[in-house]
Amino acid sequence: MIQVTKLYARSFDLDHMDLFWELADFFDDNILGYDMYVLRSESPGGPWEILAGPFQDQYQFRDVSPALLHKWRTLFYKLRIINRTTTEMVEFGPTAQLGEPDLIALEIMRQEDVLFREYVGRRCWLYPVRTFGAKCTCFDRVGGRRTRSNCLTCYDTGYIGGFLSPLECFVQFDPDPKSAQGSPSGEQQIRNSSARLISFPPVKPKDILIETENRRWRVATVAQTERLRARVHQELTIHELPKGDTEYKLPINIADLRSLQPAAERNFTNPQHADNDADLKNILAVYNGSPRGTVR
Repeated sequence: MIQVTKLYARSFDLDHMDLFWELADFFDDNILGYDMYVLRSESPGGPWEILAGPFQDQYQFRDVSPALLHKWRTLFYKLRIINRTTTEMVEFGPTAQLGEPDLIALEIMRQEDVLFREYVGRRCWLYPVRTFGAKCTCFDRVGGRRTRSNCLTCYDTGYIGGFLSPLECFVQFDPDPKSAQGSPSGEQQIRNSSARLISFPPVKPKDILIETENRRWRVATVAQTERLRARVHQELTIHELPKGDTEYKLPINIADLRSLQPAAERNFTNPQHADNDADLKNILAVYNGSPRGTVR
């Protein structure tokens, strides 16, 4: 099967994005027997739309509808190759026009990933907000605004679906102060905090973070640490959503909730073990506050 060795996006124009790729050497005299497709998404986790294809023996593509005016938007591309004879399919990517990390940045990213995944981070799900696409029926195209709130079609974003596919990540949260504020409609309970995570997944304002306890946060600001323009760390300012907000209707599909751990398994188990039943009883006695040796 064909293997792609390089896949990258480049452009110095807001009206188009150029995608390039190279293939590894392979022994097949029928290069026209492979169909290629270019896929695009606003998130590295999809969903993906087929932008072009099928085409054969082509190694460059120009996206003439890139929608690059939004400052926080990043477009990701993938290349799908299908063997027409065997129907075998492989995908390569995603790639985007981002700073390429050097060896030092790659090592920083690796160590940060170990730190957050195994020690200081908590498992969360990031829902990237849509910034372009099909407008929702609640959006008035003449007035340029939404006509109703709590819309379950767009989740109050104005775009059908509201958010892209969730991405699992490990986030470290700071303690959040509790405050209350009076209003004509009643008391408002407010929680603002800060958090941090590694370079992936990329976070932008208005994205939604969901913890394992179903606490849901909206991202307000993002500040990132860079190494030669390659992102290696992200600092977030977040606002906890009120329980009745539409974003609490966002579905999370997890097969087995009983086995869901908010952090690494080693953080919840004792690495020591008892050699016999008596030692185990004494350990349990100390844990329960009883004198050693009183458990029978």
